[in-house]
Order: sequence, then C-alpha cells, then structure tokens
Amino acid sequence: MNCRYFAQYFAITLLAALGLAACGGGSGAEAPTYVTNPEGARIATVGGDISMTTPRADAAAIRLRDGRVLICGGTSNGQVGGVLSSAELYDPVAHSFTPTGAMNDAREGQTITMLTDGRVLLIGGVKNVGFRAELASAEIYDPSTGTFSPTGSMTTPREGHTATLLRDGRVLVTGGSDNGTHTLDSAEIYDPAAGTFSRAGHLYQPRIAHTATRLLNGAVLIAGGGRGDRPGGYIAYDTAEIFDPATSRFTPLRVRMVNARVGAAAVLLQSGRALIVGGKSGQILTAGIAPNLASLTPLDTAEFYDPESGLFAATARMGAPHYLPTTTLLDNGQVLVVGGWVMQGPTIVGMRDGEVYDPAWNRFSRVGRTNVARLENTATLLDGGDVLIAGGIDGSSNITAAVELYSARAHRFATLPEAAALGISSSPTAAPAN
Repeated sequence: MNCRYFAQYFAITLLAALGLAACGGGSGAEAPTYVTNPEGARIATVGGDISMTTPRADAAAIRLRDGRVLICGGTSNGQVGGVLSSAELYDPVAHSFTPTGAMNDAREGQTITMLTDGRVLLIGGVKNVGFRAELASAEIYDPSTGTFSPTGSMTTPREGHTATLLRDGRVLVTGGSDNGTHTLDSAEIYDPAAGTFSRAGHLYQPRIAHTATRLLNGAVLIAGGGRGDRPGGYIAYDTAEIFDPATSRFTPLRVRMVNARVGAAAVLLQSGRALIVGGKSGQILTAGIAPNLASLTPLDTAEFYDPESGLFAATARMGAPHYLPTTTLLDNGQVLVVGGWVMQGPTIVGMRDGEVYDPAWNRFSRVGRTNVARLENTATLLDGGDVLIAGGIDGSSNITAAVELYSARAHRFATLPEAAALGISSSPTAAPAN
C-alpha cells in the first residue's frame, strides 16, 4: 500500500491486480474512540458511529455459527509495519465490536475458510508492506476458546491465492504469488484431520487475483485472474478451468469467458450457476519504465457460468465499473455488489456505489450509496439477511474503521446507530462473548 513501493514496475502491475496499494492512506485515518453502553460493553466509535476497534483494509471476515462475525488482520495504515495480527468479533444483537485473541502472524490478504467443524482456517497473505514477505503459514481460530493456533504450512508462500472448501471438508488452495512478482500455477490441499498441506497438481495457467467457486457437483471453477511475470507486461485472462476433487486434476474449459477479468468477484447462485462480477480487463505493455495502470480497463460487466451448458453468458451491465468489489449472496437469491477501486488522478480511493443482481430478471439495480466509500472492505451476510460492511479504503484514500449494514428488506445502507434505531438486527438471540 506504500505509494513509493507502488511506483516500482513489478509491484505496480501485481498490486494493481490485487488492490494492495492505496496512496495516501494511513496517517489521515480516523482512529476510533470508545464509549460504554448501558450494558457495560466498551464500544468503539468513529465520528459518533459504532466502528471496529481499529481501522482495517484487506482484512478477512466470516460469520461464525453462533451468528457473530470474526474480522481479522489486514493493514491499519498502509505503511511498513502496519499489517495487523489483531482480530475482533461483531455481535449483531448488541451492535458492538470486541477484541478476541490475536493471530500468531500478522497477515494482510489472507484467505478465510469455515471448516466443517465450525473452526476457521486462515491461509497465507503478507506480513508487511513495502518490503513484502509472503506467508506459507496457516492458523486456525477456535470460536469456543477465542484463540488462534498454528497449523501446517503450505509448500510455498502465497498471496493473491484462493481457498475453497471441498465437499469432503478439505480445502483447495490455488495460484497466487510467492514473492510479489512471480505468478504460481501450483495448487495444494489442506487436510484438517491431519493439519497438513499436500501438493495437488498444477493449474493450466499461472493465475493471481482469479476467482474460485465450488459448483453444486463438488467441482471447483477457477476463472480469470492474471499474470505479471511475462514478456510484454501484465495480462488478464479470459480462460477458466475445472478442478475435480475425485481425480485431483485441473481441466481447461474449451470455451472462453465473455471478458478477460482480473480482480473480479464471484458467487454461486441458487440456480447452480456461478456469477462473476467486475474486475479489470486488458494488458499493460512495457513500453516505458512504469506502465500506466489505467490501461487495464475497469469493467461494468458481469457474466455467469452455466455448468449444465458449459458456457459463459453475459448479464446486463452494472450501473458502475467495480474493480475489486465484494459480492454477497442474499437470502432471497439476489447478490449484493459493494465497493471497488476508483482513480482520482494519481490517487486510489474507494467507491460508494452499491447494486444488486437479480437472477430472475438477469439485471442489476442500484440500491443507493454506502455511507463511506470503500475499497478492500469486507462484506458478511448475517443471520436474518442483513450484510455487515466493514473497513476498507475510503473516499480520501484513508483506511477506515467505519462499518454499516445493508438491509435487504429496506434496500438501503444504514450506520449501526441507524440500524439499531430502525430495529435492523440480524440475530434473534444474543451471541456469547469471549
């Protein structure tokens, strides 16, 4: 996220794909202050609104089985030494955030996966910015104890990778980069029973910032992404391949995607089709010392992959381009798309556009704007159908601790005080606190 590091060639191409750079964020970020609610809980606030206990961008978040949300890692200021090992829990009944146990390694850009027993697996990422250090390590969060513990390490460090829970409870890890410039074609599988990683063959193409979606038949669709360590500059892919857990083999699809996409987001629809949204498309040529990132075109398009026909098909266009968005499958089968990357001159900032894809009509509809512009935020579906949107890079290129809810019933974004006043709550019972 450091602007000076971002200006270097290999960093500029790779970080553009991953969204790990934001010029200016850090010292201007508004730190939370704290108040005590009537129940005696210490609640963090930013500008009077309930917020996370620390600013976070490029963090990882997941809903636990008891309805609380675990948010961990990320960077607090986008500077060297700003990567976080801390974690916190959101209680959807109290609308409050409280710290939980710290990770064993500070991590930014790690994947997060719910295992079949309710524990949470964190894999890879980077432990610093500027002078980067990709991580091969992994760890597990146990909600019953509120603690993280190390588990087996990958065979290679990875950032920009994917992690997908397979039907048998193992986790498939694909692609990424092991040093910030080299793109990987390797894959491996984590076995939670043994607590170990093992090699799982090779992708047909090295990929970073791709999508991975487990289909209804148990196979995993690997789509898009890009590669920077090649002659001619950075390229985005319009190719896809399928991983078959029964054979541990990757098979390239003969059909191409509608658009080449790097930094897109994907979600499995209730119909079994995989929706792939936004990203950037195109190629950077190395005619100069530092290629222009704007030559990668932000996309306002989306497409779906239909496993029955084996084809990709375009949807209606979105209301705005979304590069590095979040996608959340709502309880009604629609998909919420939030945030992404906007260039304001040489500065990278978040965007406030939010929209919803309706599979029944195959179209996107705007649903207002977020209260805070966001890039590299998290978006987590809560019990009851609302979506917790937390952190990220705001419209001033600062990393924020601000949070808000999207109400699928009211079709609007609300701050947590507004949500409490409106009775927007996403859990019928209070969650226990660690």
